[in-house]
Amino acid sequence: MKKPDLINRLITMAVAALLVSCGKSVEPPEPVIVPTEKPVVAPIPLSVTTFSFTAAANPKLSADVNCRIFGDSITAFIPELQTDVTLIPTFSGEFDKAEVNGVIQTPGLSQQDFSRTVVYRFYKGNDVLTFRVYVSTFTGLPIVTIQTVNMQPVLDRENWVEGDISIQPTPTSAGFEGAMKMRGRGNATWFYEKKPYRFKFESKTPILGMPSDKEWVLLADYCDKSLLRTSYGFVLSRLAGLPWTPRGQHVELFMNGAYQGTYYLCEHVKAATNRANIAANGFLIERDNYWNLEPLWFGTVRNNHYTFRYPDPDDINADHPYYKFARDFVNSFETALYSDDFKDPETGYARYIDVQNFAQWFLIQEMLGNIDTNPYMALESREGKLKMYPVWDFEWSLGLAAPGNNGWAMPPATSPVAMAYWKNNVYYDRLFSDPAFVDIVREEWQKFKYAHLTQLLAEIDAIVEKIKLSQAENFRRWPILGQYVSVNLVAFPTWKEEVNYARHFLLQRVEWLDSEIKKW
Repeated sequence: MKKPDLINRLITMAVAALLVSCGKSVEPPEPVIVPTEKPVVAPIPLSVTTFSFTAAANPKLSADVNCRIFGDSITAFIPELQTDVTLIPTFSGEFDKAEVNGVIQTPGLSQQDFSRTVVYRFYKGNDVLTFRVYVSTFTGLPIVTIQTVNMQPVLDRENWVEGDISIQPTPTSAGFEGAMKMRGRGNATWFYEKKPYRFKFESKTPILGMPSDKEWVLLADYCDKSLLRTSYGFVLSRLAGLPWTPRGQHVELFMNGAYQGTYYLCEHVKAATNRANIAANGFLIERDNYWNLEPLWFGTVRNNHYTFRYPDPDDINADHPYYKFARDFVNSFETALYSDDFKDPETGYARYIDVQNFAQWFLIQEMLGNIDTNPYMALESREGKLKMYPVWDFEWSLGLAAPGNNGWAMPPATSPVAMAYWKNNVYYDRLFSDPAFVDIVREEWQKFKYAHLTQLLAEIDAIVEKIKLSQAENFRRWPILGQYVSVNLVAFPTWKEEVNYARHFLLQRVEWLDSEIKKW
């Protein structure tokens, strides 16, 4: 018999004898069990508790930087750094080893290039933890670095310049490094000091979380000192539900070692699966004020001029069937629109256009007071109807410019809130003669003034917060605050005043439109 069993039996017998001597008849108690083994202690789980960049290990830093560990991400913001993000991290926790790409990492000693996302793996026994480590620098916006061959400058909008591009990652998208070529873009905007650019890759590439494509643009937004008007237009277009709105985001641009300012990197307007989704037998055209500078264009029976985005003007000429089809379709639409029976839903303008889409495009432009854009029209297939999209050119919206007696009003004129910019413009002058179209506009307006406006303001506020450090660097590079630029009718001394002016103009505009649309 084992010793613990003997002890238990002796204790039981002693208790029973004591109770009998007292004259009591009771059931004997349960035997007392003496533990024979120590309790099982659970192993300490694998964990990473700290991840930092100390000034001791990184002399380029003025102070220690503690990273944020959240889920499977580790993030840090180090404004004092720009493009050189080679750092030595220090980390601690419960783990046996740490690796990057299979190479052992020693805290405080192992160096990594954090200009792109670095994946760390921590091991303990058979367990592993994986973290994506992302370091944002300078202003917190993604940094785009371009190095042209032999530091060659981009001098015009015709000649491509080859080079390499590096795009910093974000917490939700991978970075990119590779070859590209670039040239200038834009019409009037090309002649400002801060230049807009177009660049393209050899093969389709996704960047900053946007779908793969070869062609991209960098908008300078030089006239727009809020740096927000493009965002206003694109966000409102997406909320309204246009078939495609160009995706994009603000970035910092460095070119050949020099800082160029805050840019808006976005999708180039073209026909593609992830952009304007046009079938092979459709077309994408632009009503273009610079039509005579383009290689291929056509004029209509109403003296409007269109240039081609699809088919590519390099692939067709004026004798090509696609050219003739696009020209004839638009002419048929214009003829029907300005005919006596234009209101007839079977034979009038509604036979040729997506009426709801035309109403949505109109409200986007009017709500933002956009007085200078070259409208795009798309026929997605020959069985479909004309649609107005994508939206573009918002630099002179939200009170920056106004029509004058001889082209454009100049300072100290003001941009009128109470003015319909598009209602009496091409096509809409006739569409508003049809009560059925007016009813659709009024119906769509209910969405714009409530749901769309609320969401628009919320998203713009988030962008303001995101670019608040970037704008300061931009205006150090381009000190134009307080100065009139081009046809600007306002020139505030601070960025915050520019931001507030655009927002206030929008709210006044919505109030005025709400009262006017009821009268139309």
